Amino acid sequence: MPMTMRSRLIAAAAVVVAAALILVALLSPPAARPALMRGVLIAALAAIALGAPLFIGLLRWHAARVRALERVASRIGDGDFSARAPESPDDELGRLGAGINRMAGELAVRLESLARERDQGSRVLERMVDGVALIDERGHILRANGALAALLSVEPPANGTPLGDFARLPELVTLVESARTSAGPVESAIRAWAPGPKLLRSTAIRLERESGSPIVLIVHDLTESERVHRMRQDFVANVSHELRTPLTSMLGYAETLLHGGLDDHEHREGFVRIIRDQTERLQALVDDLLSLAELEQPSARLRLAPFDLAEAAAHELETVRERAQRAGLTLTLAAPEPVEITADRPRIEQVLANLLDNGLKYTEKGGVTVRVGGTRTRAWCEVADTGVGIPEEDQPRIFERFYRVDKARSRELGGTGLGLSIVKHIVTLHGGEVSVSSTLGGGSVFRFEIPRGPRAWGS
Repeated sequence: MPMTMRSRLIAAAAVVVAAALILVALLSPPAARPALMRGVLIAALAAIALGAPLFIGLLRWHAARVRALERVASRIGDGDFSARAPESPDDELGRLGAGINRMAGELAVRLESLARERDQGSRVLERMVDGVALIDERGHILRANGALAALLSVEPPANGTPLGDFARLPELVTLVESARTSAGPVESAIRAWAPGPKLLRSTAIRLERESGSPIVLIVHDLTESERVHRMRQDFVANVSHELRTPLTSMLGYAETLLHGGLDDHEHREGFVRIIRDQTERLQALVDDLLSLAELEQPSARLRLAPFDLAEAAAHELETVRERAQRAGLTLTLAAPEPVEITADRPRIEQVLANLLDNGLKYTEKGGVTVRVGGTRTRAWCEVADTGVGIPEEDQPRIFERFYRVDKARSRELGGTGLGLSIVKHIVTLHGGEVSVSSTLGGGSVFRFEIPRGPRAWGS
């Protein structure tokens, strides 16, 4: 039997004996009561003397256990969920300690789950590409992710920073204030100009329906979408313009022939030749558009096969040699040794053909030289001409679709404005790079460089 239980029994027995003796004394005859009362008093005092220390010790022990439970509860309240209360002996306080321990374990699990969810929420917020902020009723930032600071090109704000001081965009502050009195989301397109022009679609909505509720602000960057949209508009406008010129010419000369031009023996052949030339120009434009559309498809694939780049360059030179001779230009190939590559030969020949065509169009005297070489992992080709050259300010844009340095001359020579754009797409599709080096009046050198094979594409 545990010592504490034995102490309890002894103290209880002493109290019972003292009570029994007092009861006997009260029930005894009156004549015997004085003597009996003295004996009972002595026995009761003896029982009390025997039980009192045990009773006082028992009270102190219970008080110590209660204080221990209080300390454990205080530690748990401070967040120390490893604290444990004694669970023995198996009495009321022991069972209370077991209950506290179970509560601490369950509380630790729940708080860990909440912390995990909070951390996941924070990671999601920080990983978002849209800027997000929570604004209190005073217009101060309660929380904001890094994307918002990046979109606005400012430093991340500290909690409690006024939105106006952080964003420096009055339109955002006005949007948030409008959301406080609106039942639904409020949206606005806002333009920011530092450090560069940006178009931001901003949405503000109350977190709860009650007035004074925090406002959620979401900012999405539409700059790239606007650029793509504008590029598509420009592309459609350019295509329309390029198509209109030959179609107008063809229509005009066809009407001339229909309204008596067929009887004009001196000029009718010239009219038909112009219609043919414009049709060829139109056909070239359509072919280039189809080729460019195919290259820009996400599913565009290369038909890879091994071949000699130097031999392919020599073949393309032969196809334009007669044209060069008619123009009084020379063609030269500088390829001291074979340059074996694994690539899409028709596409690479298209690159060579476009660069040679470009060089011959803008060279009035001298000629065009093609140089081919390579390293262990990469092959390169240069097409150099002695033509008019390209102004330095135009060089970064010459690979854009429909961009022409000399628009009038380019159209006069039959260019579509898509050749160099096709070159860049094909070279990029092969994992390579294309560049130009030119001086006005001193000719141009177009150079493309590609990996020699798929295994070297990561080099």
